[in-house]
Amino acid sequence: MEFTRGIQKFFLWDIVKGMSATLRHMFKKPVTLQYPTERWEPPERFRGFLGLTRDFKTGEELCIGCLNCEKACPVDCITIVTAGKGREMYAKEFYIDYMRCMYCGLCTEACPTTPKSIVHTHQYETPGYFREDLVYEKERLYDVWEKEVNYTGPRPWGKLFGLRNQEADTRPEAPAESAPAE
Repeated sequence: MEFTRGIQKFFLWDIVKGMSATLRHMFKKPVTLQYPTERWEPPERFRGFLGLTRDFKTGEELCIGCLNCEKACPVDCITIVTAGKGREMYAKEFYIDYMRCMYCGLCTEACPTTPKSIVHTHQYETPGYFREDLVYEKERLYDVWEKEVNYTGPRPWGKLFGLRNQEADTRPEAPAESAPAE
C-alpha cells in the first residue's frame, strides 16, 4: 500500500515539473521564424557570401591579382587566373567554390588593397540545383557585391571604405526611371 502511494507521489511530482516547464515556455517569445516569409536579420559583423568589390567612384575592379586570398584560404576554395605582369597584373578569372568555403575570413584579412577587394556580405542563402551552381565566377561575385551595396541593414564594410555612417556613402545613384506617358 505504501509502495503504490510512493509511486503515485513520485509520478505526480513529475507531472507537476513537466507542466511547470510547459507553462514557462508558453509565455516566452518564440525563437523560430516562418522562413520564406520571415527572414533572419544577420548581425553587423556576420560573415556571409564573399563578394568582389569595385571602386565606388570609377567603377573599376579593386582586385590586383596578387593571389594572397588564394594562398590564405585553408580549404583551397578560391581559384585565380591572373594576366599581365608587375603593376599591370589583374585577376583574369576568379572562382569561389561555396561547397568548400568555411567562411573563415582569412581571405579578406590577406587582401592588401585598401579598400578590400574581397569582403564578406550579409547574404547567406545558397540555392542551387547542381553543384556547379555553387561555384561563383568573377561576374557573379561582383553581382553579390552589388546586392550588398543595395542592402539596407547595418554595414560593417562602411568602416573599410572610410564611411562614417550609412548616409555618408558616395556610391553612384541609380538612374531615375522616367514616368510612363499617358
